[in-house]
Amino acid sequence: MEIKAVIGSQRFTSHGELETYFQPFRQATIGADFSFATPFGQQRMIYADWTASGRLYAPIERKIMEEIGPYVANTHTESNITGTKMTLAYQYAKDVMKRHVNAGPHDVLLLEGAGTTSAVNKLQRLLGLRIPERFRPYIELPKSKVPVIFVTHMEHHSNLLSWMETIGEVITIRPTATGEVDVHHLQALLHQYKDRSLKIGAFTACSNVTGLQTPYYTLAKMMHEHGGLCFVDFAASAPYVSINMHPDDPLQKLDAIYFSPHKFLGGPGSAGILVFDGRLYQNRIPDHPGGGTVLWTNPWGEYQYVTNIEEREDGGTPPFLQAIRAALAIKLKEKMGIEAIIKREQELIRLLLPSLKTIPSVHVLEGEREDRLGIISFIIEDLHYNLVVKLLNDYFGIQARGGCSCAGPYGHYLLGIDQKQSASMVKSMEEGNLLAKPGWVRISLHPIMTNHDMYQIIRAIRYIVQHKESLKTAYEYDEAKNEFYHREDDRHVRHLFTF
Repeated sequence: MEIKAVIGSQRFTSHGELETYFQPFRQATIGADFSFATPFGQQRMIYADWTASGRLYAPIERKIMEEIGPYVANTHTESNITGTKMTLAYQYAKDVMKRHVNAGPHDVLLLEGAGTTSAVNKLQRLLGLRIPERFRPYIELPKSKVPVIFVTHMEHHSNLLSWMETIGEVITIRPTATGEVDVHHLQALLHQYKDRSLKIGAFTACSNVTGLQTPYYTLAKMMHEHGGLCFVDFAASAPYVSINMHPDDPLQKLDAIYFSPHKFLGGPGSAGILVFDGRLYQNRIPDHPGGGTVLWTNPWGEYQYVTNIEEREDGGTPPFLQAIRAALAIKLKEKMGIEAIIKREQELIRLLLPSLKTIPSVHVLEGEREDRLGIISFIIEDLHYNLVVKLLNDYFGIQARGGCSCAGPYGHYLLGIDQKQSASMVKSMEEGNLLAKPGWVRISLHPIMTNHDMYQIIRAIRYIVQHKESLKTAYEYDEAKNEFYHREDDRHVRHLFTF
């Protein structure tokens, strides 16, 4: 089957043209041809950990150093050139982000912390859903006033634990037999909880474990038809897909979105992005009162906060450099072309996934599903996930990630862990046996990766499976960290701390 992508006036087929198209972006990525020392010699780095973090992009770094750097100063003034440049650049950066997600006239954009975790926690505080832990014993709401928050079975901990620590009740929508979100179950839940005054759907757009996407517009419409709200976590998919808060059907609108620009190519060092309907904001006091949030104060204890939500919720020195970096990463995504990004990812998946599934002892999570973004997690029988990651690094230079990907409940589903088995694992972990902690190896892809990268990853995993018994003898297990170390590891870190 021929795959075509149209970018501007250019048309690409699957015969290597997309790989060639992305080559200049690859060459401009810092570390694209980097080699590093391992206990087994120099290895060329193959970065396959994009879901955890993006990479630095040389043109963005040069722009920040050479064009923006000379003007760096605090905002909150337009009376001198440095303050003016940074104030205007900060606002322009936010405008870039709003256009990218098709924010509406009532939508508010805030930058918070380093990623999605900070952004979703900010949203919860602004909605009045978080109270200090020590005050909880003194507060009891009538059942009808307790917010209900519906989540999918695929949530990252950031979009699950944070809601569990609110005053709301969190309900998980069960999966279908094929591992998708059961929309019929959500319909039943909405009827069951129809008397709740506040109903929120907080849904991931895409699993950070399997790359499977959710039908969030369908879920949004269902929430709105029942008087609820829909918030979507785009952390895993934002670098690769279109984000549209206001599609043609107004019932499908997204009331809030949040994502991590540090996962974009060029994005590391940026802040978390939260965009939400400003009409949900009903606060007299800012979340962080301080400089830049007031219109005036006087010595007699009187003061007036500014009315603009973006200003009053941006107390202190704003994250202007983080915002500029995020906007540049978004502009880079747009320059690469979203359709080309998606098509190239599909090419890479088709190169990697079928071959991976043929390797004996390898079990790919949701391996039968090719309709996914470029996130593939797998288990090798009788080999700890962190040891696999270490072997991929030391022998082949491949940067992968092991663990549960901060998606414990989804891991229970994927691995078929029942409540009794889970309790036994927890008991072992609490006794200090971290080997009992389940997990997998995650490979995550990006369109700047090459076909050769895919072949190398497959070759590496085959080699590890074939020689696992001999390979693991050179490594020692650290019980405290649940990590494996080669005896020569230390010397490859010490040089980083010399001048």
